[in-house]
Amino acid sequence: MVIANLISGVVVLLLGAFITFFARQLPYEAEYGPGPGFLPFWIGLALIGCSILIIVKAIRKHGSRTGRFFQAKTGQVVFVLGSLIVTFLLLPVLGLSVGLALFTGFTMRTAGRHGWILCFLVALATTVAVRFIFGHLLDIPLPKGYIGL
Repeated sequence: MVIANLISGVVVLLLGAFITFFARQLPYEAEYGPGPGFLPFWIGLALIGCSILIIVKAIRKHGSRTGRFFQAKTGQVVFVLGSLIVTFLLLPVLGLSVGLALFTGFTMRTAGRHGWILCFLVALATTVAVRFIFGHLLDIPLPKGYIGL
């Protein structure tokens, strides 16, 4: 587990440095307040700070008992992340509503082992809520895909 924490800490550190570097390319301030570089810059710094804490903690535990690199639920997390990547790749075809419904129902059924009816109801409720909140209340255009939903 120490090695996994060390690797993840370094990866998050590099991600934070990448975000911070490119956020500095954007204006930090604008005439109306914080500019487009404000939030990414601080998020990058927060990631760097959190990753340093993880790395220091992993180095301190190096002398103690080391656990397995992969824990019992690691495969399930990788499966859900893979499902999420496939969903994002299919969004231009399916659209956000259908893609979100399929992702929610699929992961609930396979990773959570819930019943079909509950998976269907939660997928439908999630899709309707996202479409209502973002599409209607906030008037944010959502990807429709070829299906048109």
